[in-house]
Amino acid sequence: MQRPLGRFMAAVCFMLVLLTLTGQASAQVVLKAQPVDEEKAPVVKPVEQVRQDLNASWQTQREARALTLSVPAPRGQIVDRHGIPFAQNRAANYLALVMPYMDGASEAQITTFAKSTIDKVNSVLGKTWSLSEERVLLHYKHRRWLPLVFSVEEGLNVEITPEMEEKLKPLLGNSLVIQPAYLRHYPQGATACHIIGYTGKTRPLPTGPIVDGDAVFEEMEGREGIETAFDSDLKGQAGIVNVLFSPDGKRLSEDVRRTPSPGRNVVLSIDYHFQKYAENALKKHTTGGAMVIMDVTNGDILAMASNPGFDLNEFVPGIRAKRYEELTKDPHLPLFPRSFRGEYPPASTFKIVTALGALDSGKVDAKTYFDCPNALEIGNRVFKNWNKEGEGSMTVVTAIKRSCNTWFYRAALESGADYISNMAMRLGFGERTGIPLKAEGEGFVQTNPWTIQHLGGKMQSGDLANMAIGQGRVLATPLQVCQCMAGLGDGMRIPQPRLVLQIQDMADRVVMAYEPKDRRRIDLNPDHRQTVINGMVAVVNGSGGTGHSAAIKQAEIAGKTGTAQWKPTKDQNLAWFTGFLPAGKPMFAFAVVYEGEPGEDISGGKKAAPIVREVFTNIFEKAPADDPMLLAMKDVPKAEVVEEEVVTIPVENVPQAMPPPPPPKKGIGGFFKRLFGR
Repeated sequence: MQRPLGRFMAAVCFMLVLLTLTGQASAQVVLKAQPVDEEKAPVVKPVEQVRQDLNASWQTQREARALTLSVPAPRGQIVDRHGIPFAQNRAANYLALVMPYMDGASEAQITTFAKSTIDKVNSVLGKTWSLSEERVLLHYKHRRWLPLVFSVEEGLNVEITPEMEEKLKPLLGNSLVIQPAYLRHYPQGATACHIIGYTGKTRPLPTGPIVDGDAVFEEMEGREGIETAFDSDLKGQAGIVNVLFSPDGKRLSEDVRRTPSPGRNVVLSIDYHFQKYAENALKKHTTGGAMVIMDVTNGDILAMASNPGFDLNEFVPGIRAKRYEELTKDPHLPLFPRSFRGEYPPASTFKIVTALGALDSGKVDAKTYFDCPNALEIGNRVFKNWNKEGEGSMTVVTAIKRSCNTWFYRAALESGADYISNMAMRLGFGERTGIPLKAEGEGFVQTNPWTIQHLGGKMQSGDLANMAIGQGRVLATPLQVCQCMAGLGDGMRIPQPRLVLQIQDMADRVVMAYEPKDRRRIDLNPDHRQTVINGMVAVVNGSGGTGHSAAIKQAEIAGKTGTAQWKPTKDQNLAWFTGFLPAGKPMFAFAVVYEGEPGEDISGGKKAAPIVREVFTNIFEKAPADDPMLLAMKDVPKAEVVEEEVVTIPVENVPQAMPPPPPPKKGIGGFFKRLFGR
């Protein structure tokens, strides 16, 4: 870890607890109905003495009560790796009705009393708050010792502002009190919203007879993200208080049996600044997209951004139905965490996997030339290159730099499906990374065993050609693509993606640490790895590379562009850019996906690569001069850009370039169904 949370925030949380238990604030908590006039106040005796005094008349005076109540604990904080808070607590005040004991009163008298009190408030504040007669009568019968909150709109408690409280001062007293409670607060608003998640009521407050352990105000539990994944750590331990009431319903004494113990703090691997730079760039450049940044050395997820997002504070204390409907029906899906749940065709970023698999097969090496025509006929289908002009014969380095589809069709067919799919699985595709967030996307990689089981035979050449360029039956999340790049950057192992560094108690003691660990060994052939990296360096820095717009002055980036056919019925495509930096000594792996709008002309080089440039430029330019990141990169030598000559004479046994195929017929034919699987 990095930096302790600081005892100041611990003190703030503890003071929130004391609001409900001691001092002047306790006169406004649910356990005390009103401020007490000192001249008229009864002498408050010790609990045991009062119990003795009441014992003789206990059987005949049913309104005397001794209650054992639960005081919910404030939740722990969620902070970034440097202690910057994403989730905290604050105190909120609500208006509550206090029901006095009315001996022999009719139901009409009871409800009239409640309505009269609430109407006075409405008159002062211009509100229309109300309680149903049934709710009033149930509360009077079973729970009148406790205040009843009525500042409610659309089923959600409404806070009383200081200005409102000032206006209500003349009314506060016997029948009207301010009731405090804890509320979750997200100081960064929408930043990291899909990671942090939000809370909701554990259960509504009961309306029946009071039983031991009833909470004095509503408890909250995690519903999404880290809030739910670490709910047991965050929620703390509730306090217990015994409260004694006299026969006429006045509180005589309270005995704190156990002080609320605040929840533990969750320290994330996320760097707030990295996350913010990524989110800002996505907002600027996309209507839908994601970016993930990982530390190659230990697997720490430094940013995991999805755009669009939403303000977490809209879910405090709960979200209004109309607003929730707007979010769920928004066509850009702001509630959807694209970075780790979105499953996309990885497009040409998958060519890195194809290249490694082909080299691993031994049937392709760094000097193997394949022709790169504008199209190839494979079986009874025509597979096109993105470039309408033939580019001659080239090796893997130039094929990566130019992202030549037809070269990779050829390399995959020479190698065979098993080498390509096995390399994909080896690099983490087709399985969840294991981050502690629910519903992480699994992705998919077609293999021969799967094809035999589900389609009755091995992969066809057309299926393999599609997969070679990251289309067809292959899907991946941005987190998986980034993980693959971390593995390639290291070469020996894939680090386990780490989202949580540790759990701390309120005294800053580490009670649980999640140490870096390897997800698996991959032990890439050093020569094969370097050959592929040479191609990725050329993508950004070589002449004719497809990713020039990702280049930054502070470090050399090794990258790969990608453009995927995504939703063909809507003419909607994806753009990718992924890789690592510095190329000579990889420190950060990254992946960006850009969701194109229907009909938008996009490519990885034009749309995704500029996002990478903007984010890492901000990271380097805004970091302090003594930042360990900058110092570690200071002496990293630049990789040599390999510029290979493209051979114009076709090599033996390589299919020749052919004219583009005729326009497809209207509708989605069998080829496209097989291509997209949707």
